[in-house]
Amino acid sequence: MQQLYEYRSSRLEARRQRIARLRQQIAQRQQQVTAAQQTLRTKADTSEQRQAQLRELEQDISVQLARHVRAEEDAQAQKLAAFQRLLEALRKDREILCDALCGVVGLQLEASEDEFAVLADGVCLFGLPWPGAEGWDKYPREYIDACVGHCVHVLSVLAHYYHASLPFRIVKRGAQLLIRPHWRAADAGEAPLSAVDTELPAFIVGLAMLFYNIAYLCHCQGVELPPERATHAVENLRLAVLGTSISLTSAEPAGSRSAFAIDVYDIVAQAMQLYSDGPDLELRQQVHSVLRSLHLCDDAVDSVDYDDENWAII
Repeated sequence: MQQLYEYRSSRLEARRQRIARLRQQIAQRQQQVTAAQQTLRTKADTSEQRQAQLRELEQDISVQLARHVRAEEDAQAQKLAAFQRLLEALRKDREILCDALCGVVGLQLEASEDEFAVLADGVCLFGLPWPGAEGWDKYPREYIDACVGHCVHVLSVLAHYYHASLPFRIVKRGAQLLIRPHWRAADAGEAPLSAVDTELPAFIVGLAMLFYNIAYLCHCQGVELPPERATHAVENLRLAVLGTSISLTSAEPAGSRSAFAIDVYDIVAQAMQLYSDGPDLELRQQVHSVLRSLHLCDDAVDSVDYDDENWAII
């Protein structure tokens, strides 16, 4: 009986000790849970504070961004206005320079009802009337050279004033004027701009390139010429001066100007008619040979159309 009592007493004591340990562990766990809850509340408060700070920062950034955008827009508007004033001043300066140039060379600038009409007193440079649209073989070659030389001089000055990069480059070697494609460098051939001591086919091609340059300058100034007017060089120079567009491609919005539509072959056909009253197959073959030597013929259309009603080199 005594042994049973001692056994059960020891078992009871062991259970009491175990309960005490469990209570101690529960108390520790409760402390840990309380600490974790406190940490969670602290982190939640911190998160709310940071969210509030983030909202304030976003509002500040939005305000600053809007202020910056307005400042940039105002600055851009001021720059644009200043640039427009500069363009207007440049346009006026160019008008003054061109008017002075036309006064020196004797190019009349009177307005005409038909912009492509040839003025009776407006087709002279330095007092020399420009030859007509045909019959150039009746003029002395020295006279033709003088007219072409004056035309080249005026064209070069106008291209410089208008900052126009012409398709064909004119060079001078001694007393001789030559012209060649501007887009070729090492292997570029040249055509003469002189009728004296020059073969006629090469001179015709040189004239065609000169007329093409003038038509392109007119295009840059907002004047679109029909191909049949290309040989009226002095009148076309007058139209270029009277053009309203300023030749600054960087200041123009993309796509604001149409593409230059005149083909060099059309102008070659017009230039051949200056020296021939009708179809001249031999002259056309010789001109075509010069075009090939200057790399101005497209291999895909490297042939001559001999139809009497079609002078175009195709």
